[in-house]
Amino acid sequence: MRSSTLRRIAAPLVAGIAAAGLIVVGSGTAGAEAPPPASSNTLNDGRLRLMKEVVGDNVVHPGDTVTYKTTVSHNGGGIRLSLPWIRDYPPAGFELIRDSVKVRYDNSWNKANLKYKTDGGVAAECKSDCTLLVGGFDLNDNEKITLEAKYRVPDDMAFGEYDSGAKVSVRTWSGDRGSKNFGVFVRVDDPVTRTSTALSVPATAELGAPVELVATVDPSAASGRIQFKDGGTDIGAPVDVVNGRASLSHTFETAGVREVTAEFLADGGFYSSTSAPQTIDVTADTVTELQVSPNPVLVGEDVVATATVTPANAQGQIQFKVNGANDGAPVNVVNGTASLTRSFPEAGTYSVVAEFLGAPGNIGSTSEPVNVAVNDADWGTTTTVIEPVTAVAGTPVNLAATVLPIPSGGDVIFVVNGVEVGAAAVGTGDGVAVLPYTFGASGTANVVAEFSGTAGYTPSTSAGFPVTVTDPEPARTETTTALNVIGETEVGEPLSFEATVAPNTANGTVEFKAGTEVLGTADVVGGVATLTHTFGAAGTYVVTANFVAGEGFANSASGPTVLAVTEPSDPPEPPSTGSLGG
Repeated sequence: MRSSTLRRIAAPLVAGIAAAGLIVVGSGTAGAEAPPPASSNTLNDGRLRLMKEVVGDNVVHPGDTVTYKTTVSHNGGGIRLSLPWIRDYPPAGFELIRDSVKVRYDNSWNKANLKYKTDGGVAAECKSDCTLLVGGFDLNDNEKITLEAKYRVPDDMAFGEYDSGAKVSVRTWSGDRGSKNFGVFVRVDDPVTRTSTALSVPATAELGAPVELVATVDPSAASGRIQFKDGGTDIGAPVDVVNGRASLSHTFETAGVREVTAEFLADGGFYSSTSAPQTIDVTADTVTELQVSPNPVLVGEDVVATATVTPANAQGQIQFKVNGANDGAPVNVVNGTASLTRSFPEAGTYSVVAEFLGAPGNIGSTSEPVNVAVNDADWGTTTTVIEPVTAVAGTPVNLAATVLPIPSGGDVIFVVNGVEVGAAAVGTGDGVAVLPYTFGASGTANVVAEFSGTAGYTPSTSAGFPVTVTDPEPARTETTTALNVIGETEVGEPLSFEATVAPNTANGTVEFKAGTEVLGTADVVGGVATLTHTFGAAGTYVVTANFVAGEGFANSASGPTVLAVTEPSDPPEPPSTGSLGG
């Protein structure tokens, strides 16, 4: 009954203030708090400025403390003002807390005598050295004096809005300024229970997957609803609070860091409250792909590794890796791509990977590795035709050419008088290619050798090589020579070269050659000549036997025999030996 009566008493006061042109706001109600009443007012009168304000919250409850601050300042103009006192008027019934009163003058506190009034207010007068005039506080241009005091709201204070005031005595004008009711209000509210709201959310969420948002209200008896919000935008409809808790299953449709709050919409008897914001990193899966170009590449040449991240709006960095180790610093992803340019100092195969490090809103991902083949630059080669210098029409001879530096493979195409006549493999041990050929007519033939090239070695073509071809001598008997190689074709193993000359009555010698190297000569005995030779290095060798005929017989040459000489195999383990017992 007392509260209702006092409310009715306070109503005319509020109406009168409103009629005087002051801002008045209605008292608070349970649920959402009403806007607070005017908490400050200012009087400007010539060179004087008088301001009173409530420091802090001006919506209070019985038992709370209210702080008022009154400031008198000089607006300028060159005329000093002498102020015998300044006075603070509290709302009727508010209780002054004496040890809270302080005065600031000339940038120092409490340079004043305090006079406590029977109506509960307080006045401040100059203590010493305050003025150059006849007494009181002396203010020059832009100087000010401040009186601050705290009041307690009695426990039985009626609910409603309470005005307060302030005055200042100005000796220069022989008058006072301000009033007891100055339009500075506090509102004493019903003792509605205040609440606090806490929000619990997961630190991360997957785009398109539901997560649970949980709000907790204290006290748990508070009734109302929770409105969850994403960046200030409502998430669905409000959820009823049951035993201090409300939850909502929500699916985020936008990736990134989301700021979520829970707003408690209180029923009667409780104040509404809002939780502190909580962040959720809503992430989306990504896919990272890698391309490296050119591939293969030569030592020292630049390659460009380009990583593409899906979705294209993914923000983050790419860490490129070569053979599992980081290659430089991470590179920012721009419009879904990041690239790195580099070269390789040595030949080999390198595994390159692009790792997307991820960022708020996107989960990291790693590309499949790309193997980059790095090769040494190709050797330039030179091809030269070396034989035969002469030939006999209708008699087989060997066309021979060298390729330097010795390549790891490849073929030589022989061209006679502009016509291709065949191809022969290049020996990897001696760099020689040999092709059997028979010139059909006497004269001068032009022989050219064309090396096809192979991995690491460039193609090349020889200059023309003239061969003098003569007709057979009628007094000589034609011969043929065949070559047979016997033995293991391993480095360090002796091989037997056996040349058979027909007819077996022919006399003369056989010159054995590996490529351009003459291995040795042997006499023909009973149509056979033999030579033993050991190769010192692995590779392929083109071996021939050339019969140099004696009187009455014609020269002849064997066809080429290609030997693949390999490194020696491991020697067998020696047999174990036992011991004899005594």
